[in-house]
Amino acid sequence: MPYCETHYHAKRGSLCAGCSKPITGRCITAMFKKFHPEHFVCAFCLKQLNKGTFKEQNDKPYCHQCFDKLFG
Repeated sequence: MPYCETHYHAKRGSLCAGCSKPITGRCITAMFKKFHPEHFVCAFCLKQLNKGTFKEQNDKPYCHQCFDKLFG
């Protein structure tokens, strides 16, 4: 059965959790979700994050500085 691009990627699990658009290039997988690299950002200051360089609180990613400021 043919699918449009969005439903095809939704079925494959390759929609960006940040923008809900298909991921066709580089991808970051974190918190059991997939992101375009530019959409994996701190939930507070919006600085771009890298996998492994963030802390998680309430299913949201934070840079170390914001995490310490908000939850430390």
